[in-house]
Parts: sequence; structure tokens; C-alpha cells
Amino acid sequence: MHYIRFLRLPSIERGRSNFYIKIVVAISTDLGDSFLDPEEPIEISVIGAYPSLKDGQKTLVPVILTPGSAPRWRAGMRVLKMDLPLPSDQIETVQVRPSNRKLAALGTFDMYPATGEGLILGAYADVSSSPATRAPAACFRSLRLTTADTAATTALQVQEDIGDSIARHIWDAGILTVSLVADMCLRPTAPLSNEPLPLLSAILRRRDRPLSFLELGCGIGTLGIGIARVLASMPPPEQSEAGHVLMTDLPDAEKWARANITRCLGQAQPSHGAMPQIDYENLDWNDGKDGVFGDKAQSRPWDLVILSDCTYNDMLPTLVQTLSAIHSHSVQRAVAEDTPTDTKIMLSTKLRHPSERAFF
Repeated sequence: MHYIRFLRLPSIERGRSNFYIKIVVAISTDLGDSFLDPEEPIEISVIGAYPSLKDGQKTLVPVILTPGSAPRWRAGMRVLKMDLPLPSDQIETVQVRPSNRKLAALGTFDMYPATGEGLILGAYADVSSSPATRAPAACFRSLRLTTADTAATTALQVQEDIGDSIARHIWDAGILTVSLVADMCLRPTAPLSNEPLPLLSAILRRRDRPLSFLELGCGIGTLGIGIARVLASMPPPEQSEAGHVLMTDLPDAEKWARANITRCLGQAQPSHGAMPQIDYENLDWNDGKDGVFGDKAQSRPWDLVILSDCTYNDMLPTLVQTLSAIHSHSVQRAVAEDTPTDTKIMLSTKLRHPSERAFF
């Protein structure tokens, strides 16, 4: 996977005869440690959106800002700078993505099963011509949740930092796992006999009661929020409650995780049923290994503990001890509440160093 990244906020400037927007991007891997090095130049499209009133309702009208000679990302590049003329200074949002549909990751089906020739996830940013109303230093990603057999009924949107902290960016394992879950749960036919993860499929498709998910190391919330939106697109369980997703991480991740929960809850809801409850709580594995959890983490037994890209550091023994403590707590709560809960763990990771294998 490669990601288009804004290196600074897009800004609208006034020229001698018109307005133009200044955009600076790079195309790199999830950690930003390797830049895309294509054999042939990749044409880049920039799409703006300006507000319009229709029947008293505000809508955003898209406009292509690169209609002629589009900018290109070439081998050896580390940055792409664009100064693009605007029809007015009323552009509110810009999207930067590959022009070639086969190279662009627009939906989960583009990633699982992979159908493109190379996957590049575009980026969006809010813009303003007024320094007083300048947008925050953040951009966001949008990915349609769909399969080969269905049209998208909803989308996953997550906001991330434009800064350098890897804790506040989207990572490969989270977005690819959401794509796997979307294909597994939204496929209109029964599960295939060669389902790659039959145990996970059985858990996610369980409809007799609401499910509870606990995420460790959630970062900006891609995996937890993505699973919540997929579950909301499925037929609701027999009970009225839609389930519960609790995302946890260190305090450094709290701002963006909560911002993305708010963004998710503010989006139009899928057609099938209610959105599962989504919440956040800080959890330090140094506390978790000793069974010390916050009120939310110990409020219920957990059907599934989920993690993505959490085995890259030297905290592996502490993480394993935390998982054991969560399991023990879930067993106790399940017995006390007479709830048939059998806690499982789903971990997805992109192995970045051989030492990570010690986790398993």
C-alpha cells in the first residue's frame, strides 16, 4: 500500500487575476519511510468541492481542478508541489488521488480481494481562504465499504494528523483488515467453503446477541470504527442493542480516536440497523498486564479483542500479559453475568522485523 500525504495544509491564495490553491503532497508507505518509485509517471487528479444551496440545503459540488495537463508523480520524487487555478475562493474541500482508477483504492473491494495494479489511497483536506478560519492540521481518508457483489451503502472516514507522529496516522494492517471484514460480512451469499478465516466469520456473523469488541492500540481508530460501520450494514441482531466497540490506546492517541468517533457518529447511518456503541478509554499495557483496567474496559466480557500493527515495538511480553489479563477478566464477568462469552483474539500485522515473530 502507498498513501498520498499532505505535507502541509492546502491554502487558497489570491493571484493577480484569480485565486489558486497551493498543495504539497508525497506518496509513501504507511510509516512514510519509503516513497513510491513507479516505472512510469502516475497522473494525479485534484478534485475540489464548493458549497451550493439547493432547496434550502447546503450541498458540495465537485469540480476537477486538474482538467488539462495533470501533475505527475515520477520515480525518485519525494515531494510534489501544485499551484492550481480555482474558479473561486469558495472551495471547501480538496481530494488528491491517482487519475487511473486501477491504481486508486476507493473502496474495500479494491484491497480485498486486491483487484488493482497497485494500490494508492488518496487523501482529503478541508481548506479555507481566511487565516482566521484555517482548518486544523489534519486530513482525512474515505473508503467505501463494498464487495465484488454489492454497491457501497456506507463509507469509512478517518481523520489523521498531517504531522510526523506515526501514532496519529493510518497503518496498513488496520485498513486491510477492515477490507477483509467488509468482504466477509457484506457478501450477499453464504460464507464460501474456502473462507480464509472461518472462526472470525462465525463470530462476526453471529446474530443471536449483540457482540462486544475491545481494541488495543487503536491509534486513530481505523479498525474499530471500520468494524462498527460494517456491523451496522448487516442485518441487526435479534435484540435491539447493536453491540459495543471500545477502543483503547495511550493518551497520545486519544484526540484523534475521539475525533474519528465523532466523525463516524455524525455520518449518515447504513440502511440495515443501528450503529454499535463506540467509545474510547486510555489503556497502558503496563497497567493491563497487572489486570488494572479502566471502568469501560472492565464493564463487560469481550467476545473479540482486536489489534492491528501492535507487534512492532519492544512491548511484546507486556502485550501478551495484558491479553491474558483481559481473558481472565472476561471469564469472570461472563460467569458472574451468566453470559455465554468465549473471548477470542484477532490480530493483524505487517511484519516489519523478524523479532516480532516472538509474539506468536
